[in-house]
Amino acid sequence: MTAISVHHDDARHAQPGHPERPARLAAIRHALAGAGLAGLARVAGEPAPRGALERVHGPAYLDLLETFCERGGGDLDIDTYATPASLDVARQSCGDLLAVVDAVMTRKAANGLALGRPPGHHVRPLVAMGFGLLSNAAVAARHAQAAHGAERVMIVDLDAHHGNGTEEAFADDPSVLFVSSHQADIYPATGALADVGAGAGEGFTVNLPVPAGTGDELAGLYREVLPPLAARFRPDVVLLSLGTDAHRLDPLANLSLSVTGLVEAVSVVHEIAHDAAGGRLVGTLEGGYHVDALAATVVAVLRRLQDPAAEITDPFGPTSRPAHDLAPLAEAVRQLHGL
Repeated sequence: MTAISVHHDDARHAQPGHPERPARLAAIRHALAGAGLAGLARVAGEPAPRGALERVHGPAYLDLLETFCERGGGDLDIDTYATPASLDVARQSCGDLLAVVDAVMTRKAANGLALGRPPGHHVRPLVAMGFGLLSNAAVAARHAQAAHGAERVMIVDLDAHHGNGTEEAFADDPSVLFVSSHQADIYPATGALADVGAGAGEGFTVNLPVPAGTGDELAGLYREVLPPLAARFRPDVVLLSLGTDAHRLDPLANLSLSVTGLVEAVSVVHEIAHDAAGGRLVGTLEGGYHVDALAATVVAVLRRLQDPAAEITDPFGPTSRPAHDLAPLAEAVRQLHGL
């Protein structure tokens, strides 16, 4: 059984003209209503408590967010906004994610996906960034450790943009293996191949910067790199930062994957969770700004989480671009990380 949470009160976090908008979840809710997916376990959590957030974020940062929203909100930076209700929305989305983690870690569900907003993988421990307010995946990882005794957590970030905030949260921590595939040389201009963590965490950050136009070969790179990383690390749970902005129609990136290619990449993550983590896999929604491609990908991912052999219907079809050869990058990663 797949656990799923879907935030239904996110429209209070909105700014006219901003790409991170309520239409994203509205499209997902509409697609789920007509998808005929059976066997989903709907879960909802309480707003993420302050203690869970402080495992990642400094108290002063959380105080600043609360005060900023109480005073009416506005722009936190050139990309990131908050309304009076934004922190409430973000805490609820994060709390729903923690409820999915609970369901998977207690074996009430085989795997799960939390569908909330705003995304969080750019949010640094002390700084809002990249459309987000709370570092959802990082908070979920710490929750799995603190509440469920997970000793090792693997996070795979499929978003087209580097998950700099998640990386920063665990850069010196060998109990969390962070792997990010992302388009090189775009926002936030981090995530170089040579960035492998620091101190005790050196070697536990794996960056896979791929070129624009990579296409569906990304799933092949995952098959080369992720299984040996997971087999060596032996995670107790795998978290997936599911961004669909790698899709060929997305306006904020240029990786040119299809729905099928995105789902095949998720399938690799599903397989390593099965082989190395007892099947425990929890996904959290990150980017994805072509709302129809976002919704179609989420539905297809849920089908594949329920049935690894499920055929994928791709309403947009494949990209017409020739795929890039990622074999040199795979070899560089193997050499750098001793795979």
